[in-house]
Amino acid sequence: MRSTLLQALATAVILLVSNAATAFDISGSKWLRAKADFYVDMEGISGTQISWNDAFIAAMNAWSEQSIFDFTLVEENFDPCLFDGRSSVDFAANYCGTEFGSNTLAITVRRFAGQTLGPNRITEADIIVNDSIEFNVYDGPLVQFGIPGLDFGRVALHELGHVIGLDHESSNKAIMAPSIGNLFELQEDDINGVTALYSGLDACEVKLLAFGASSNGLGGNDCTVRELTVGGTDESFLDLYQFQIGQATDFEFNVESDVLDAVLIIATTDLEFLALDFDASDQCGSSLKTSLDPGSYFLIVNTFDEPVKDDCGVTGTYKLRADYSASGKPSMGTSTSLLGSTNLARYSGGISKDGGVTYSNVFTPDDSLQIEAEITTDIRHRGKDGFLVVAALLENQILMLNEQGEFVEVGLNPDPIVRFASKPLQAIEPLSIATDLVPGALGIDEIEANIVVGYGLDSDPQDIFYHLVPLNLTVRPLVSGGG
Repeated sequence: MRSTLLQALATAVILLVSNAATAFDISGSKWLRAKADFYVDMEGISGTQISWNDAFIAAMNAWSEQSIFDFTLVEENFDPCLFDGRSSVDFAANYCGTEFGSNTLAITVRRFAGQTLGPNRITEADIIVNDSIEFNVYDGPLVQFGIPGLDFGRVALHELGHVIGLDHESSNKAIMAPSIGNLFELQEDDINGVTALYSGLDACEVKLLAFGASSNGLGGNDCTVRELTVGGTDESFLDLYQFQIGQATDFEFNVESDVLDAVLIIATTDLEFLALDFDASDQCGSSLKTSLDPGSYFLIVNTFDEPVKDDCGVTGTYKLRADYSASGKPSMGTSTSLLGSTNLARYSGGISKDGGVTYSNVFTPDDSLQIEAEITTDIRHRGKDGFLVVAALLENQILMLNEQGEFVEVGLNPDPIVRFASKPLQAIEPLSIATDLVPGALGIDEIEANIVVGYGLDSDPQDIFYHLVPLNLTVRPLVSGGG
């Protein structure tokens, strides 16, 4: 993990001098998402009767249609020398008060903002085209009999590559060569460069976040910050956990470790970093409290490139604890089945101590709990004879809820499956798992259980449809200052 608050400017130019074409090169600096608004409204028309505006828009469309980056056209004119948050283009006699170089055709100026992880991201990119150069618009070789001037279209393509985040390279055929040449269309190398720049997540394993406690570690087999953000020098390891919420939710995340100098980060799935905690205390772990709106997020467990605390390192095992509180029932993940059958069932559920006003996963022994779930069955299964199941996964045993409302211990592969109910399956199947359950009254002062619900068909009773994110129940004694 490296943190920076720098804002910087960078320039990229295309030259008239002829050099060998080049392969894609990326520094890692890019837009937050693979898209940007661009303001275009240039006056004038070329000798081939194609307006500069149309030629530039055609170049934008080429990048949008052939790569994963998407330009949105805004037909307004803004001075590209004004850093106003609007990316724009225009001809000018000089580069914002400075003379162009003798062979400079155009300059792209990029503005950056610091990121929690990885290189600075692009926030604005403007193109200034040298007005003293004679341009035209045409395809084919750069020098053509009867057509004066240089092709503006290939210059626009090149400069828009810089806007996206590509730099100059020097090995394969590419429009991003440092000098203008006979290429007038995007090449495979250019497109591959954009894909590489905006596909860092493909290099990293994404785990589903399980609420409650889980164990993991950071080491040589894990993704690095440099791989995730595509660029920079940060080689610190990270684990990436994804979770989704349907309502505003309060979270508390904790990493406990005797050896790992842990950092916790919350980000959107576009890697917009929202919250950070690296715990300045003497202990190796980290903790983070945050509130999030509905959406899909990443929890990132990271460390530092170089150890910060004397007794903590940058590799090792850790215990992750994820707790929540919300006014609605949390998502229980996508549907799967024991035999891998494709299905579109949906699941929700929650545990409440206040009659459904709030739902959480952490309670005290004296709380009176209501545990409920709801299954929206796959449309193909509705009306068919089937059954419902409820399982509680404890550290060393599995319990299943029978038709008498009792949890009974089963083995790892119960046969037959203990049924909670047998019935024709309805579109919506509500499950009341427990009502007025007081753990302390049952002699339970501390426990952690993960509850899974599902259903099956009598025609194939071995294939159980269930959800990937268990409903976590953590009971622990009330401690001073909290619960």
